[in-house]
Amino acid sequence: MTAVTASRIVGARIAPTKDGPLGPLSAGWGAAVEVEVPLEPTPLEVQPSAYVRTAWADRKHGATPSVRAAAAVAGGVLHVRLRWKALNPRPAITDNNVFADACAVLFPLDGKGAELATMGDAAHPVQAWHWRAGTAIPFVIQATGLGTVTRQAPPHGVSVEATWNADEWSVVFSRPLEEQGVPIRGGATVPIGIAVWQGALEERAGLKSHTPGWLTLEVPA
Repeated sequence: MTAVTASRIVGARIAPTKDGPLGPLSAGWGAAVEVEVPLEPTPLEVQPSAYVRTAWADRKHGATPSVRAAAAVAGGVLHVRLRWKALNPRPAITDNNVFADACAVLFPLDGKGAELATMGDAAHPVQAWHWRAGTAIPFVIQATGLGTVTRQAPPHGVSVEATWNADEWSVVFSRPLEEQGVPIRGGATVPIGIAVWQGALEERAGLKSHTPGWLTLEVPA
C-alpha cells in the first residue's frame, strides 16, 4: 500500500471475512487508501502544568514527523489504522520512569466547533480513543478543555489491536458504527485528529506529536 500526503482519509468498504476483525496486518487493508498525515509537536505554552512548561523549556518533544492512516468499514464496524516508525519502541510501562508508546484518534462529540489543540471546551466536548502499549483495552476519554480528561468505563464499544513489526507500530481502533458516543454513521463526513507519543523520549500526557488541525474522515456508505 502506497501512502499519499493528504488531510482527508477516505474509508473503504471491505467485505467481512471468516478471519474476524480487520487486524493491523490483515490483507484487507490492501483495498484501502493510506494517507501520510504530517504531525507537529503540541505547543509547550498550552500545557496546563507550569512544572511541565519549565522542565521541558529546553527539551524537544513531538518527535514523530508523520503517521500513515487508513480507514475501512467491514460488517458494520469502523476500523481506523495508524502506522508510524518506532526504532526504539517502548512496549509497556515497567517502572515509574518508563513511558510506553501510544496513539489516539480524537473526534468532536458535537460534530463540529471543537478546538483540537485545546481538547475542546465546555460547549464543544471531544472524545478520544487512546491506545497505550502494553494494554489490551483502549481508553475512551472525554474532555472539555486542557486538564479536564475523564475516562469512560468499559464496556464502551471501542476495541484495539496493535503490532510492532519491521520497526513500526501498526494500531487498529475498531467500533461498531451504531455504537453510542461519537455520531459516526455510514456515508458521514467526520472531523478526526491524531496524536502519537514516543515513550523512549518520555512523551506522555500533553507532550506528543499531533495534527494541529482537524482532518476529514469519509465513512463509506
